[in-house]
Amino acid sequence: MRTTSTRGTAAGWVAIAVLFAATTCVESMSWTQLTAYTPLYLRELHVPAAQVPGWIAAMSSLGWILALPLAPFWGVLADRYSRKLVIVRSAAIEALVFAGWALATTPVVALGFRSLNGFILGNTGVMLAVQASTTPKQRLALAIGIVGAGSPAGRALGPILGAALVHVIDVRGMLLVDAALSLLMAILLTVVMRDPEHERPADLRVLSLLRGALDEIRSKPLVWRLFLATAITQVGLWTVLPYVPIYIARLAPGNAVTAVGVVLSSVGLGQAIASPLWGLAIQRLGHRAVLNATSIGAATALTAVALSHSLPVFALALV
Repeated sequence: MRTTSTRGTAAGWVAIAVLFAATTCVESMSWTQLTAYTPLYLRELHVPAAQVPGWIAAMSSLGWILALPLAPFWGVLADRYSRKLVIVRSAAIEALVFAGWALATTPVVALGFRSLNGFILGNTGVMLAVQASTTPKQRLALAIGIVGAGSPAGRALGPILGAALVHVIDVRGMLLVDAALSLLMAILLTVVMRDPEHERPADLRVLSLLRGALDEIRSKPLVWRLFLATAITQVGLWTVLPYVPIYIARLAPGNAVTAVGVVLSSVGLGQAIASPLWGLAIQRLGHRAVLNATSIGAATALTAVALSHSLPVFALALV
C-alpha cells in the first residue's frame, strides 16, 4: 500500500517545529546534566573515588553497545509502523531512565537504567522526516532551522541549569526534574502530533526494509568514508568527555558543581554559535576544506586540554 505525503497548514507545521525543538532541547539538556554530574551522583551512591572512573566507563559504554545494533531498526520501524510512536518512545524511555537514576540506591541499578539509552536513539531523523512531510517546501529550511536549534540550546542551558538545581535540590532532585520534563514532552508529542501520511515501501517486512537501506548505503562510497571519519572523531571525543567533570573538579575543588556547570555550558554555547558559522564557511570553502579544518582544530584543542593545568585555559581549549 502506498500513500502520498501531505503538507500541513502554517499553524500545523510551526507547532510541530516548535514541539520538536522543545523535545530535542529537553533531551540535550537532560543528558548533558546527567553527564556533567555523574561523578557527583556516584559519590552520593557511596562509590569510592578510585572506582568512579571505572563506573563512568561502564555507564558511558554499555548503552552504546546496545544502541549500535538497534540503530538501523528505528527508521525502518517508523516506516513500517508509526513515525509518531518511534518519536514518543524516545521521550518516554528518557523519563524512565532519569526517574530510575533518581531512585537508584546502588551503582548496579543505576547502570541498568543507564543502559536503556540504547533504546532512546533514532528519534532525530524521524522528526526531520515528519517535519519535511508536513511543511510547505518554501518554509522547509526555516522549519529545519527551528528544530535544529533545540539541541544546541539544550547543551548550552543544561549544565548551568543543572548546577543551580544541584545547589537547591541535589543531584537526585535534578534528575527528577529531567524525568518530569521528558514525561511532559512524551505527553505533548502524543497529544499534539499526528502521524502524517507518507510513502510506504511496497515490501513492509522489517528485515527487507533494513536490507534495502544497507544496500543503498553500501552503493555510496562517500557515505562510508564520512561514516569512518565521523566514527573516529566521536571515539576520540567520547574517550575524553565523560571524564571532563572529574578534571574540572580537580582544577576547582572549592566549587566544583558551579565550575562544571559554567565550563560545560560554555562549551554548549560555543557549539551553538559556531554551527551556523561553519555552515556559512561550507558555502564559501566547500565541505572537504571545512571538515579538514574542524578535524585539525579539534585535535589541537584536545591536545591543549590534555596539557592545561588551569581552569581558564582548560575551559578555553574545550570551547
